Amino acid sequence: MLYEILKDNIIMQENVSDWEESIKKASDPLEKTGKIEKRYIEAMINDIKQIGFYVVITDKVAMPHSRPENGVKETALSLLKLEKPVNYGEHEVNLVFILAAENKEKHIGVLKELSDFLDSDERIDLLINAKSIEEIEKFLKNRR
Repeated sequence: MLYEILKDNIIMQENVSDWEESIKKASDPLEKTGKIEKRYIEAMINDIKQIGFYVVITDKVAMPHSRPENGVKETALSLLKLEKPVNYGEHEVNLVFILAAENKEKHIGVLKELSDFLDSDERIDLLINAKSIEEIEKFLKNRR
């Protein structure tokens, strides 16, 4: 399931200027395909400014998200993989997953799949060290 939902929504980039740019860049594929509205991107940024860096879910990984009513059209997930980490508060992040869920039920399914995947430092490091989008997709598709 993770491969299917991330397919065509993966971006690799050397670096970004700050965490806000990482959210905007990671959201590009979802906005361009109409899965989220621009206001969802703004809501994620505003949520972090108000609440803090709650989106850092493990070392090197952040998962910005907001409420469905803030502009989610379709449940989706995207990934921005950065060569050089960006600071999310005191945390250095290389992997930025944007979660957009149209309701709580779909939110839970995607979260479960992603958290199961990210429970391994080895898998996280494999994603960070990947040299191409194809390598990431192959890894996601063939993981056990």
